Amino acid sequence: MKLSYNWLKNYIAVNVNAETLAHKLTMAGLEVKAIDTVDSDSVFEIEITPNRPDCLSVLGIAREASAIFNKPLKIPAVKNLKLPKQKCDLAILDKKDCLRYIGCLINNVSVRQSPEWIKKPLTAVELRTINNVVDITNFGLMETGQPMHAFDFDKLAGGKIIVRRAKEGEKIITIDGIERKLDPSILVIADEKKTVAIAGIMGGKETEVTESTKNILLESAYFEPILIRRAGRKLGLSTDASYRFERGVDMEGVEQGARRATALICQEAGGSIQGYFDLYPGKRKDVKRQTSITKNQIDEFLGAPISLERGKAILNRLGFKTANGAKGALKISIPPFRNDVKGDVDIIEEIARVVGYDNLPVTLPEVKFSNVAVNPNRILRKRVTDSLLALGLNEAVSYSMTSRKNIEAAKLDSALAVKVKNPLTLEQECLRFSMLPSLLELISINLNRGQRDIKFFEAGKTYFTDGEKETLGIIMSGHLSVDWRKGIKAEADFYDIKGVIENTLEKIGVTPVEWVPNKSPVFEPGQGAEIILNGEAVGALGAIAAEILHRWDIKQKGILFAELDLETIYAQAAKKTAGRKYCPLPTFPAVVRDLSLAIKSEVSFQQVRETIQKTAGDLLASVKLIEQYLGEKIPPGQRGLVLSLTYQSSARTLREDEVNQAHEKICKALIDTFGAVRR
Repeated sequence: MKLSYNWLKNYIAVNVNAETLAHKLTMAGLEVKAIDTVDSDSVFEIEITPNRPDCLSVLGIAREASAIFNKPLKIPAVKNLKLPKQKCDLAILDKKDCLRYIGCLINNVSVRQSPEWIKKPLTAVELRTINNVVDITNFGLMETGQPMHAFDFDKLAGGKIIVRRAKEGEKIITIDGIERKLDPSILVIADEKKTVAIAGIMGGKETEVTESTKNILLESAYFEPILIRRAGRKLGLSTDASYRFERGVDMEGVEQGARRATALICQEAGGSIQGYFDLYPGKRKDVKRQTSITKNQIDEFLGAPISLERGKAILNRLGFKTANGAKGALKISIPPFRNDVKGDVDIIEEIARVVGYDNLPVTLPEVKFSNVAVNPNRILRKRVTDSLLALGLNEAVSYSMTSRKNIEAAKLDSALAVKVKNPLTLEQECLRFSMLPSLLELISINLNRGQRDIKFFEAGKTYFTDGEKETLGIIMSGHLSVDWRKGIKAEADFYDIKGVIENTLEKIGVTPVEWVPNKSPVFEPGQGAEIILNGEAVGALGAIAAEILHRWDIKQKGILFAELDLETIYAQAAKKTAGRKYCPLPTFPAVVRDLSLAIKSEVSFQQVRETIQKTAGDLLASVKLIEQYLGEKIPPGQRGLVLSLTYQSSARTLREDEVNQAHEKICKALIDTFGAVRR
């Protein structure tokens, strides 16, 4: 909004320079963005926030300056007008969107150029001057904030005013000479035959006031803000009037604006008032909005001592009515033009901004320290993410919502997904119940940008009809490492992602892990496994099925994926941690023995390890797989395994004979259990 400093001085005696006034207004919440000089007048460009439509006028800004500088506000006096209560032919057909309509019929006006005292301030704020009647409506709009419009009464068919919605396909030529097509979503002012104005936005060309006009009908009204905003957007039309109606004018100020403009028209254009009507379908019962504050409330909220007397003076200047209440409280009546003020906190803020935030001391709020129990799951989650980052994976964060199409493309059942009632897009119509669609989308984006070597993980929420669950998703592809000496690149395979999971679970103390074949359609046949901890399934991993990759238009092969239920893993980790005791590092030497076996191919290493651990007892410290051999010396249907067994005691040095005895016992158990052949 533009504001003429010279115009402002007509309502308040401000004796500071333009820069000082600009600073004071800005610190009070009315940001002055720029100051221009127009004919020795300073014109301010003020940014008015949407919640302060009361400041979209010279009087509104003058009221603010009155409080800031503690100067009296001079509101222009309006002489007692003889307003005949003539019944006018007016009909408001849309009473929900036109809550008040005042019309004043003035006959025998003399339309001519405006005097300089009206033209000069309008020109300063870049409003074009037309004639005395039209200029006065603009003058009244800028002065009071109430938009008004003058019709040539003789051009109104039947002398009738109808406030209604436009008809489908109805048209009007507005005063800017443009024909505009209307529809029922737009409120209009009409006579018996035609539309004569777009309500709250712009008048029609056919009924505009010209030098030949003798009788005028002055309109001052209140229109529903949302309706005016939508109509303006639909028509691509914004005016000074619509700018104010969109933000909400003061319904009680409709009459003030009408009386002020009527008085000025009679003063500058002559004429006599023949009729005055005020239809007020939106009038509410006189419900006073009141609140109260105490000095303690002000001091505690602002952190500075401000007397009630000073607060009272500020509020009175701002248009609030105050009275002394019980127990030292200040009773406050909120004026109708301040719909943004709801209660005591808003009142204190009014005092603070007028005092000036830069004048209030800087204080820190009192903080009471208390012991907050640490969530053990957060500690475990950090260990998990730290472990994955240390292994060279990158953490990803993706949307928790996905599309039904993406779920089905990942060979998952979309019926299990929780649907979003009001999705912003089709890509966000479901909450994910698996990390797979999110990570496949991430892989696709990276591959399309030329990134083949991918190692990502995401720890986030998955959602189900009975609640949500914290889940870990891992996806890997491409070359994970390179031997710089030989230039050999290693492609990621099943054992890489398996090793990442084993290492991570070991970091949080949940071992050993069992691996059971998984026949999910998500994985390639024979390349999927279920992760078992203490007999409980906690996730799955494997190579993603080629069909899924084809559906996602992913041409790179060997995409590995794992998904783990972190909440179940956390619960198991908590149990193990609860019973864990400190164990000192062994001080006695270890004995290492290798064992080479030929064993049936269907026997897993996990079965072999379990049998060894069960047989060896306390003497065995660890079992490691050194090598798997498939060659000429191994019979068909079998494979060769080379194992490294470490024997160690924490209490003494082991004797060779007892190590030999334990080693032979293990060999015999493997031969008896699996038919293994010692090599």
